[in-house]
Amino acid sequence: MKKPMLFRLTFMLLATLCISYTYGQKKAKLTPEEKENIKTAKVLVVRYEAPPLSFMTPKDAAGPGLVAKVTQSDAVENRERYRYYPSARLQKNIDSLLRAEGLITKVELKDEAYEFMMPAKLKDLSRHQDVDADYIIEVIVPLMGWRATYGMTKWRTYHLNLGVELRIIRKSDLALVWKNAAGYGGLVDKEMRFHITELEENGKELIDAKLDVMVLENSKKVVENFIKAKK
Repeated sequence: MKKPMLFRLTFMLLATLCISYTYGQKKAKLTPEEKENIKTAKVLVVRYEAPPLSFMTPKDAAGPGLVAKVTQSDAVENRERYRYYPSARLQKNIDSLLRAEGLITKVELKDEAYEFMMPAKLKDLSRHQDVDADYIIEVIVPLMGWRATYGMTKWRTYHLNLGVELRIIRKSDLALVWKNAAGYGGLVDKEMRFHITELEENGKELIDAKLDVMVLENSKKVVENFIKAKK
């Protein structure tokens, strides 16, 4: 699948966020030796709860309660949406791909997600102090990384996009060994496009199917970036 041009901008934004919230953290280099250590060490893959799917559509344009009804959300005013749990899907896909490539061999998935955290709070890695692992792989969906947006003149046509950030933490000194960001979807991606009327009958299933595509493509991209990463 082609990667939409629009996500160059999204990737730059995610990369900027990575830089901003890793400032002040202890950092290490992903050397070939470190990669080999990760391959044979005990690794725990964790995730942070993703924010709810954010619909850009204003309430009066969508129609009274339409988006809320078809997505099993609360009132439109509080912007809560049906939880599709993209970080859980990303966690499983990334874990599977890393193991399939032989990049990690002794791995465990943390079933319970950490609560969603803003970049400033993610700086504190003390939550990992008691983890029984040599390395921790964090899967993060940022605040603006899971959205349904529309063009200025076509508010009835939505475009899904999903962004992910991946961090690898060395448990012994809680140093950030590697970080990466990827994104998929957006205004120029026809596969992630749908019309508001499509939400009325099978909205949840439609978004589920498109999310699975984005999860797989994002997972493949960050694993590919890890394979290519040098010190």
